Amino acid sequence: MSGKNIRLAKLFGSKKNLVISALDHVMEYGDQPGIEDAAKAINNCMGTDALLLSRFMLKRNWELFTKENSPVPVIRINWSSSFYYPLDYRQAHTTIATNVQEAVEAGAEAVICSLFLENEDEKTETLNVSIFSEVVRQKEILGIPLIGECYVVEHKERSKDEVHAKVKRVSRVMSELGADMIKTFFTGERFREVIDNTPVPVFTIGAEKLSNDLDVLNKAKVSIDAGARGIIFGRNIFMSENPQNLIKALNEVINDGAKPEDAYRKYNLK
Repeated sequence: MSGKNIRLAKLFGSKKNLVISALDHVMEYGDQPGIEDAAKAINNCMGTDALLLSRFMLKRNWELFTKENSPVPVIRINWSSSFYYPLDYRQAHTTIATNVQEAVEAGAEAVICSLFLENEDEKTETLNVSIFSEVVRQKEILGIPLIGECYVVEHKERSKDEVHAKVKRVSRVMSELGADMIKTFFTGERFREVIDNTPVPVFTIGAEKLSNDLDVLNKAKVSIDAGARGIIFGRNIFMSENPQNLIKALNEVINDGAKPEDAYRKYNLK
């Protein structure tokens, strides 16, 4: 038993599947509706099991994470040019913006780091693996779980099969490099192949903002049905008209077997 095992056990608790949200968008590209007021956005996500955010968002709002129902803080480690959407970069140059020790000092119970591969630049990709591996070394020394993020920046430019194949490959690479959990795209009816090929828990992302809360509940359900251990939805939670009720509905759908339509009606979602 290690500190990492203890923290992972506490993260999941008695739950099989987790509802996680994310507010780290403004660290990556600075302007995200719904996160103008960080404290308000954090309060909107109360009741989630964990929350992705920057080190300094946590340091400025630490009191909110002392509440009884507060989420586990997960600090983003990397900054990558591919996430700077205003300039539409594609080269995926990546750096460690916050090391694991700094994240722990700020109060992190877990960390997240991306690994960008298959961007047609061997030197950059080798450097990205070196950076990811350094994060793995740091988190192992400190006993902190790491979520490895497989984000296909060019997903809109690739076919569904190409995105699926990349997600399957990169998720496995990250797990073998030392990620304790994976955050990635739900790739459709073949997503079970990703789960079967990845030896650590996998969470699916919301990606683009969905049109309504019922779509959010349905996406969560199909993810869990395919073997995901939870969801990491950012805008699809904190931009909801009633994020607190949506969080309750998500928990009922992914842990209690509630039908999305029933939970949608029960909590008067939009």
